This record gives sequence, structure tokens and C-alpha cells, in this order.
Amino acid sequence: MNFTRWTNRVALSHGAVGAILIFALAGCNREDGTKIYNVPKDENPPTAAAQPAAMPDATAPTPDMAAPPADAAGALPPIKYQLPEGWQEKPAKDMRVASFAAAGPNGQFADVSVIPLPIVGHDLELINMWRSRVQLPATSDPAAVDQAKSVAVGGDQGRLFEFASEQPIQGKARQRLIVVMLTRGTMSWFFKITGDDELVSSQKGKFLGFLKSVSFVDDVPQPIADASAASSASDNANSIWAIPAGWQAVPPAQFLVAEFSVPGTGGGKAEVNVAAMGGNGGGLLPNVNRWRGQIGLAALSDDDLSRVTQQMDILGGTAPQVDFTGVDARTGAPTRLVAVIVSQDGQTWFYKLMGDTRIVAQQKSAFTKFIQSANYANAR
Repeated sequence: MNFTRWTNRVALSHGAVGAILIFALAGCNREDGTKIYNVPKDENPPTAAAQPAAMPDATAPTPDMAAPPADAAGALPPIKYQLPEGWQEKPAKDMRVASFAAAGPNGQFADVSVIPLPIVGHDLELINMWRSRVQLPATSDPAAVDQAKSVAVGGDQGRLFEFASEQPIQGKARQRLIVVMLTRGTMSWFFKITGDDELVSSQKGKFLGFLKSVSFVDDVPQPIADASAASSASDNANSIWAIPAGWQAVPPAQFLVAEFSVPGTGGGKAEVNVAAMGGNGGGLLPNVNRWRGQIGLAALSDDDLSRVTQQMDILGGTAPQVDFTGVDARTGAPTRLVAVIVSQDGQTWFYKLMGDTRIVAQQKSAFTKFIQSANYANAR
């Protein structure tokens, strides 16, 4: 019998960012391993054995990853899912928002976890951490990133990576790790199953079915605020921006500072969203590739950035801007995306205009003026 569960919201710590995340995932979280669990007869949640020091956590972040800003703490969206038959829910400790034990035929269990982290990027480094997890040598081949398979995670498309050890690990069976990475907003979500090679392989179908059942609470359409409210906000002395005419303020989704709907003729529309993070926000290239992935475009290299990036004038300097046309991953419709990254007073602000190509073309000038009107002193 399948059950629908809701995860609780989790608060990510704010402060010494990369080291805290590495400690939380690689140091104190001893449930996130490649071990097989034997369930006691009283069906208490299984406890994993300690991990070998030579095998880092498969979802451990890179050192330059930043924790979410203080206003994002505790704002992770709960996820909804259907529990596959034979899976047991476990306490979601540390950085996990969901945790399961996937039952095998002999009373054994593989470990399943769901972990959200700030935008990661550095895919090759992640791949090498996962390879290390099953004692495979590191690779320097950038083509390893392209070997990911596209899989459905609810209404989104994630990237699946799969690795298996060549030999038994520590005298036990060969180990297998399957991890799916999904980028949503300012977060990367990692769905992972690890354990005995044969057991994980037998659970792969259920794992993929679990991923298809996932939905995020912030996918539920929100009512559009009255357009007059948006207009009045632009007249408010405390407003950060001057809101263009016709933009309709929408209750912002998780991690967004502001969100607007821009309706057009014939039912078409575009959307504008604004997010802010501390530090450099993960860097230009990872964010550019995240946006490209949202409209079905291939990732770029550092050498490509100068070709696709323009500089937009803002108060006190310039900001990098990109403009891409592709296909919306959810609707299959032609889509244009314009995005700008502004560094201001130790924070990084992300602006994105995305939607119907005609509307985006019509609104690009208004979008530029909206960004240039920002008074960041009102954001403090």
C-alpha cells in the first residue's frame, strides 16, 4: 500500500558556509552511506555503521558552496511523494529532508536520501566524489558530465548518474550508487540510493517511480495579486524597485525575494523573479548553465562565457547579462530567458525574465529599467 507523505521544512545553518555543509554531510551524518541495513524484528529504524574515512559522502558539497542566506533559512519547500512498497521511512536527520530504507528479498535494506543544497555546479568534482564513494578512480574527462541520463522528477527533469564498484568493498559485496540531481531555483536537490550492487539494481525501478511521484509545494499555482497593488508598491518610498506598468506581483516562491507575472496577448505570458544570496552566489558559470538547462540548452565552458555574456549598466558599475532562446522543459514551448547577476554589498542578486518569446522581447527594456531602478538600501 502506497502512502503520500509530506516532509517537514528544514532550516539550513547560516555562517561558515562550505565547512559547515561538509561537516554536516560528510562528518556527522553517518546514516548516509553505502551500507546494507538489517531491520530488527521490532522494525525500529535501522542504524548505519560508521563509514570508512577513505570514502567521502556522495553528496558532500564542494568547498566553495555557500549556505542559503538568513532569510532563506527554514524556507525549503516540503516535498510530496508516494512511498514505494517495501520502503520504510526513517527520521530525516542532519541535512536530509527525507530518508528511507529500501527493503531487499533477504531482510536487507539500501539507503535512500533526499538532500537539498545551495547551487553546486562543479559537476566533474561531484562525479569524482561519487566515484570515490564506490572506490573508482577519479576522472578528468569533462565528457563524464554528459553521460548523465535524463529522468523525470515530478514535472521536472533531473540528471541521473550511476556508479558501481569493481570489487567488493571491505570484504563485502560490490556496491552501487545511483544519484539524481535536480536544480530548482537556487537549490540543487540530490536523490540518492546506495548499497549492495544487486539490491540497488533491483530497487532502481522503484527508485525511478519514487522520483516521478515527487512534487514540490511551491509548484502549486499561487493567486495573482491585484495589479494595482504592484503599481502602488512602486510609489512606496521603501520599495526596492520601480515596478513596470502591467507587471502583476505574485507571492514569491521559496528563496525568491520578489516574483511577477507579465501577461500578454493570446494567453502567453512571461515571469520575472528575483533572488538574493550571500557571497558570489555560486559564480557566474554555474548559474548560466543552470539557466541554460531550464530551456534545454547544453552547458557551456569558461571559454564560452565571454561569447554569451554582455555587460549591463547599473548604478556604480556593470552587471553580466545573458539572453538565451530554447524550449521550456515543462511545456515544450519556445521560450526565451534573459538573466542578470548583480553584486551589491556582499550579496548577489539574480534577476530572470523568462517565458513566451514575443513577450520577453517586448518586456526586455522594462526588465532592464527595473533592475537599474534598484535601491538596495531599502533591502537591508
